[in-house]
Amino acid sequence: MEWGKNYEEMKNERDKWRKEVINIAFIGQARQGKSSLINANLGQKLAKVGATGVCTTDMRSFPHPRNENIVMWDVPGVDAVKYPREQYFEKIGYYKHNYDFFLIVTKDIFSSDAKYVADLVQENNKYFYLVRTHVDESIRAQREDSGEDLAEEDIIADIRQNIEKELHNFSFGKTNFKFYLVNNREPLKYDFPKLRNNICQDSVSEFQQEALLLTIGGFGNKMIDRKYELFQSRIRKAALASAAGGAVPIPGFSASVDLGILIEETLTYFEGFGLSKDSIAALEDLNEVETGTIENALQKLLSNKYPLLYVVREEAPHALSSWHSIKSAVPAIAAKSGSYLLSQMSLFAGSEVAESTAKLLPFVGSIIGAGISYAVTSYQLNSFLGQMKEIALFANSYISDAPSRRLKAFEMPEDAE
Repeated sequence: MEWGKNYEEMKNERDKWRKEVINIAFIGQARQGKSSLINANLGQKLAKVGATGVCTTDMRSFPHPRNENIVMWDVPGVDAVKYPREQYFEKIGYYKHNYDFFLIVTKDIFSSDAKYVADLVQENNKYFYLVRTHVDESIRAQREDSGEDLAEEDIIADIRQNIEKELHNFSFGKTNFKFYLVNNREPLKYDFPKLRNNICQDSVSEFQQEALLLTIGGFGNKMIDRKYELFQSRIRKAALASAAGGAVPIPGFSASVDLGILIEETLTYFEGFGLSKDSIAALEDLNEVETGTIENALQKLLSNKYPLLYVVREEAPHALSSWHSIKSAVPAIAAKSGSYLLSQMSLFAGSEVAESTAKLLPFVGSIIGAGISYAVTSYQLNSFLGQMKEIALFANSYISDAPSRRLKAFEMPEDAE
């Protein structure tokens, strides 16, 4: 009974990040690119954009589809009538919603109103990020104005210099400020990866950082590396939970726990790396990639090179929809997996025999069984995680090439909201 309690405590400790409540405010006037920026961070087109005729005059909240505790808020900028400076924090529910991060968004220049908001945020010891959207439009405009095919890097350098002058003229921020150039339709280009990385890095707690990394971290080589490191740090917790099961003196109990932990943690890898079926479908839609392009390529890679991961990704969600827990779903998943699971899990069969034999010895046997479970689970999760990183880098290559895969790419400007 005590070991079962320990297993649940270890599992709860490992998943504390899921309970973190995080509110992120996207502040700006209408038609500045807030909605598409929110969509890019949600990974889905949930916020209506200005191109549809909807303007941001009221606050709107968007819980993340994979973690409803992370909420993104579309917040109007300072307005003399509805959101006056002297009542701004009260009007946007600053104290009610307790925003953790503020993104001040514009497609043009950062105004005195933006500076006013930034100063308020800093006075309350919160983080703010200045985000300049529609960079692709600025590049096209400069090329058209010059009549020359100017190099993109030269135009970007010029834009950065002009923004720095604007901010200096406004004496922007009482401490070092950060500004980011983004195109919401290309989340791996310009400063978008840096923006996401810094939001995660500026988190005030370990669990808040973990929640952001695994929910809105996105792709990009640096972000994939950070997620890999985070998941590595979780393996010890998962292996300890397995060890708790390995110490229970009931033959067969440990294998069920070990397989349950492996499946559960592997599904967390798929979600955290953005590789679940739902995440990939939303990603294709968001990046305007032809439906099935990334999913089909991913399925082919998994089935040919990583068959066990393929089985878990394909079968585990279906099995879990019919069962109440990972543990009760294990037999159904194992039955579906056939030779893939049997060939890959022979290590578990051997360890189960060793554990069961060891448990015949009082006290010492439980310790030996726990040690075997810890070693086997740790080994297998490290193996899965290394494979998952390779898969994430593969998907990343498709997203990086997304612009060339879009239909009529140059006829579809970024939303004008």
